[in-house]
Amino acid sequence: MASTVFGILAVLAVIVGVVLFLVLRRRPHTRVGAYATGVFSLLAAGVLTMGYLSFASLESAALNTFTPAERAAALPCDAAVLQADNTDNKLNGRYVWWLRLRVTPRSGSPYEIERTARLTSSMGERLEQGDIVLPCLVAPTDRTRIEIAALA
Repeated sequence: MASTVFGILAVLAVIVGVVLFLVLRRRPHTRVGAYATGVFSLLAAGVLTMGYLSFASLESAALNTFTPAERAAALPCDAAVLQADNTDNKLNGRYVWWLRLRVTPRSGSPYEIERTARLTSSMGERLEQGDIVLPCLVAPTDRTRIEIAALA
């Protein structure tokens, strides 16, 4: 969600910067202002684009929840926490943890994936101790898409 907001604001900053530059550049007495406006609006667009990319990478590696239709089609599985590391980053008041999980579908062979999850400090410390197996759901078409209700 945050990446969408940053992306839209970056596009708007580029459009506003280009329009102001083209309008102000035509008049001789505002030509210097046109260049300054263009530079600063494109600089702001660059900062917003970096925010977009940062949040998009966090969102893509995170444990996302399924829609009700996806949840109905999902297959049950168990996720054993192999490793949990605190990244020391906070997002909406919760720490972002890096998790390495061994996912064992009820029908199929186990495999390992890495994900980030926003967890409270106490939940992260419990996962860090290890030997925890959590029930999960896995998408039937994409083994990397899992949902762990205990971590939501």
